[in-house]
Amino acid sequence: MSEAKLTRAAIIDTAIALADESGLDALSMRRIAERMGAGAMSLYRHIPNKDTLLAAMTDEVSRRNPYPSPEGQQWTWRDRVRIAAEVDWRLYQEHPWVLFTFAVPRYNFGEHSLIVLSWLVEGFRELDVDTREATRMSLSVWSYIAGVALQQVSTRLLIRKDNEPNERSGLTALLDGDPFWPTPPALAPLEGTGPGDLLDPERLLHTGLTALCDGFATTHR
Repeated sequence: MSEAKLTRAAIIDTAIALADESGLDALSMRRIAERMGAGAMSLYRHIPNKDTLLAAMTDEVSRRNPYPSPEGQQWTWRDRVRIAAEVDWRLYQEHPWVLFTFAVPRYNFGEHSLIVLSWLVEGFRELDVDTREATRMSLSVWSYIAGVALQQVSTRLLIRKDNEPNERSGLTALLDGDPFWPTPPALAPLEGTGPGDLLDPERLLHTGLTALCDGFATTHR
């Protein structure tokens, strides 16, 4: 790649594609340079270190996945929570590595992350809470979405391609009626009843957010 085509934006785009394919552990300036057909040292003229790169990648993913404009809409704050969950759920499926970078203070809350935070805070202000409390509520929603999403994408993040993942957890085995270990008394009624939708992550996402929102509404009547 010529120096004219080797731009900061192109480096970030390539890094995101590599992280999507192989995860953060496989990401390095050398691999990015190889993918771009450039020398590794030439990348440092545009991005000084990997920390800067990860912060830029994280904010670029936020820029590509904005919450929709509320202009002309009649959304309630609950609608905004639902929309945020839909956007973020899709984001985490496409870029699972960002679950980790969003959790690291030096990588998260770049320019575009603050814009989407403001969008959610604006919705919670309808509950007649101050901006600080609305921000706390927004972060609680984000934390719940990320926690459920991590369960959904964990296999992609942790299981290497040359290993055979074991999708059957201790809880799944218990629900199947074939527990790995003696069943704790409080869980005995579940044994052999089948998973049903109990372990469906999207159902868990929406039922949990509904309960969280009900709690917000009760607290801030």
